[in-house]
Amino acid sequence: MAFSTTYRYEDRNIIDIRTLILSVRFLIANCILAVIFLFLAIEEIDWSIFSSKENLEDHVIDNTSWNLSDLF
Repeated sequence: MAFSTTYRYEDRNIIDIRTLILSVRFLIANCILAVIFLFLAIEEIDWSIFSSKENLEDHVIDNTSWNLSDLF
C-alpha cells in the first residue's frame, strides 16, 4: 500500500447513518420472525397436549407437491 492510498484511523467513519439503519432494520425483521416462530411453536405444543389428552390421532392425506415423504 502506498502512503497516498492509506488513511488515518480518525478519518474513517465507523458508524454512519446507513449502517445504523440497516442494522436496525435487520434487528426488527428478525424480531418479527422470532415472534412468528414462537407462536407456531406454541401452537404445535398446544396441539400435542390437546391430542394426547383426547387420544386423537391425525391422519393427514397430503397429495401436494410439498409432501416431504414423496420428495425423499
